Amino acid sequence: MINLKSTFWLLIILLYTTTTFAQDDKPYVEPKGLNNWFIELGGASMFYSLNYEKILYRGERISVAGRVGIGYNPFDYTFLNKVYLDRNTTMAPFTASFLYGRGKEKIEIGAGFTLLAKNITDREIVPTAILGFKVIETNKVYFKISYTPFIRDQKYTSWFGVSFGRNFSLK
Repeated sequence: MINLKSTFWLLIILLYTTTTFAQDDKPYVEPKGLNNWFIELGGASMFYSLNYEKILYRGERISVAGRVGIGYNPFDYTFLNKVYLDRNTTMAPFTASFLYGRGKEKIEIGAGFTLLAKNITDREIVPTAILGFKVIETNKVYFKISYTPFIRDQKYTSWFGVSFGRNFSLK
């Protein structure tokens, strides 16, 4: 049986110590870089991809970004009986997005396609969309989680992706 009184006091001590030792919040400073590189697991490439994203327009609340990526699948891949990729498939996602938000957190809405190619003649274009949440910290760390549905073989498939990377400037 759980002792409620002990649990209550343990919770109070835990809350007190975490607030006592918390760091002071520094004001957020948006990184000046207009470039992001990131690794995406799942997402528009369906498996994984290394991506480059360029902020084409940066406004106070709305920005526009373009992205291109590349991934390679060396084996037959099937996930949740929803997504399949044949062996030796190259995946190349191309997307354009609107970013909405002020500060480090932004909502991303976009669309594009992923080129799946086994060789020069055997290729497929898969339309995809993006609805995501992106965070770029003051230290330029990039994180994104997104809903990336796609249409393949005349079927709508819900899919998700997680991205980790870095913001940088070419100056």
